[in-house]
Amino acid sequence: MTTLTERPLPAAGPDGVNPSRARSAVRALYTRPALTAGDLSAPLLVLPDGHPGVGRLPGAVQLSDVRRTVARWRGLGIGGVKAFALGHDRDSTGSTAVSSGNLMVQAVSAIREVTPDLAVTTEVCGCSWTSSGECVLRTPTGRIDLDATYRLMGEMAVQHAESGADVVSPTAMLDGSVCAVRAALDDSGFRDVGVNPNLAIHTTLYGPFKALMTTDPAVGHRRGLQLEQGRAQRDTVVQARRWIAEGADSLTLQPVMTAVDVLVRLRADQEAPLVAYSTSGEWPALRELGSEGMTEYIAMLRRAGADHVLTFAAEQVAAHLEQNGG
Repeated sequence: MTTLTERPLPAAGPDGVNPSRARSAVRALYTRPALTAGDLSAPLLVLPDGHPGVGRLPGAVQLSDVRRTVARWRGLGIGGVKAFALGHDRDSTGSTAVSSGNLMVQAVSAIREVTPDLAVTTEVCGCSWTSSGECVLRTPTGRIDLDATYRLMGEMAVQHAESGADVVSPTAMLDGSVCAVRAALDDSGFRDVGVNPNLAIHTTLYGPFKALMTTDPAVGHRRGLQLEQGRAQRDTVVQARRWIAEGADSLTLQPVMTAVDVLVRLRADQEAPLVAYSTSGEWPALRELGSEGMTEYIAMLRRAGADHVLTFAAEQVAAHLEQNGG
């Protein structure tokens, strides 16, 4: 008699077919959606009416088109939007960033009018509002004025929350900024508004956004406020722990196309929600992939550990999912 241990491994099935994959009803028992439209957020780059950059990137719209755009996205099931505003009337202190009725305030209010259930995140940073294009404010001697920068970021965060933002995103990786923003929100009664700081790795993949929104510093660069590629795996984990200790509720990793290894490492270390940001410089490559290829790429980011994906391809991917039954 042949024992079980001596018996040869069974064949996969008739003609080599694996039973767990052969019948559609069985496949359905084990299959989970790789990606849904609700896993996506779209960047909304708000420009003044008549601005020549409208349409240069997906989501680059004039203020008067904000309502129509976000209503279309919500109709496709997209779960969130991250709003960026082209700064105007810039000065050395970024004062327009907290002026009444500025472009960001108008944009968030417009989003809320038509999509009350859409998750709205806003960028909190000086780069769109300072005449220098820098994320931070400076003293007369050229040093970073930490107190003034923290104060500006806190005031921006509160203003965005008052306009209807669900989450605010301190963009400059300036230690202490998350704590300052969290305290400003709490002190103003917005304890339920989330704080989602960036984990930004230095890259050329921010280029199209910076050119459109004119956020390149007039002098120098901002590498001191970003992570270096060669140390990204280690330094991102260290910075993420700092942000969580300062009061962050979630984290955004950018860019993600060249940092999937970092995303995997970060997921292994962090329980906090992670957003993978497929930045503006990734868009030309994704466009060449077509809607199916875009969808496969974004689904891979979810498998790699992202809880949510912010991408300029959100509308195309959501439409593809709808047309193909998810």
